[in-house]
Amino acid sequence: MKIESIQPKAYFDISINSESIGRIVLELYDQQAPKSTARFLTLCRGGAIDESCQTYKGAHFNKVIKNFIIQAQKNSIGQPENKNDNTKLLQEENLCESCPTFSLCWANSESQQTSDQFFITTYPQPHLAKKHTVFGCVIHGKSVVREIERVGVTSQYEPTVPVVIDSCGVWDESMDVPVFNASYDQAGGDIYEEYPDDDKTIEEDSTESAFTAVERIKESGTILFKRGDKKQAHLKWRKCLRYIVEFDPDQDQNPEYFKKFRELKKKVYLNLSLVTLQLKQFGDTIKYCTFLLELEDVSDQERAKAYFRRGLAYFESHKLESSLVDLREAQNLVPNDDLISKKLQDVESALEREKQKEKSKYAKFFG
Repeated sequence: MKIESIQPKAYFDISINSESIGRIVLELYDQQAPKSTARFLTLCRGGAIDESCQTYKGAHFNKVIKNFIIQAQKNSIGQPENKNDNTKLLQEENLCESCPTFSLCWANSESQQTSDQFFITTYPQPHLAKKHTVFGCVIHGKSVVREIERVGVTSQYEPTVPVVIDSCGVWDESMDVPVFNASYDQAGGDIYEEYPDDDKTIEEDSTESAFTAVERIKESGTILFKRGDKKQAHLKWRKCLRYIVEFDPDQDQNPEYFKKFRELKKKVYLNLSLVTLQLKQFGDTIKYCTFLLELEDVSDQERAKAYFRRGLAYFESHKLESSLVDLREAQNLVPNDDLISKKLQDVESALEREKQKEKSKYAKFFG
């Protein structure tokens, strides 16, 4: 009986601009690249190399190029890093014929040493074949990689906010994979990757298969929302919107599914406007309501919901005039709605109080 070897794994816990994003778990190719694996694990543990403690903990991702790579380098603690350390041999291990998405590779320097700088590919890179040691791949936390890939960068591809490895180490199956920018709950049949580019489940060139995925992701969010897990529902509906944008068919080529996707998009915009309002993310509420109102073929009921929720978000953001305009629009569409009428009165009262404050303030100067 052939016994399959269990390959070692390492993890990085990532924050972006001091906000925890989640964990990346990397499987390492210790059979194909034993020296690279050993050195990488030492750096993840925070071990001694060349008489100084060197680690990836606290290291920053210093280069982010969308659809190419994210790159980071170790920290040296206690003593300056030895620039003459012999790492050239690491470059000669496992020079693969291909370099697929989520490959873990050493970054070669001009001095032909790795300097323990690594990168993770975010798109297949065939032109890197036989040029870089590939010694692992991402197996969990792909959404975290995608989040890093989407940070703002300078003209030199340096992140404009800190992207930091807060902690790192050796990972095993008994450990969790905390992720804060995605929901991996499979309620409703959501078995799909967080980003559509990474998913292998949807049948290629099948709009029907893509629409089934979108429906399941939306339903997953609905189930979580009904459970009271609003944050997870928010993440699901954001994911659903990504899939809608990715697979939205052409109106002329596929009018049937164009209409189906459009109807689903409207529902998702309304769901997102509701959950962000409840999560007090008022800027996002305004954004999603505006997206809906800019669409064609939106019913009066849908428009009324969007105007009402945007009006509430403006009110909570202390933009009373904008709130008044939206709530009046909602009332025009649904004249007999008691909730809209009550909120409209609240806004009018708040505006009147603001006017009285202004009068009192100027009365002190001219009274």
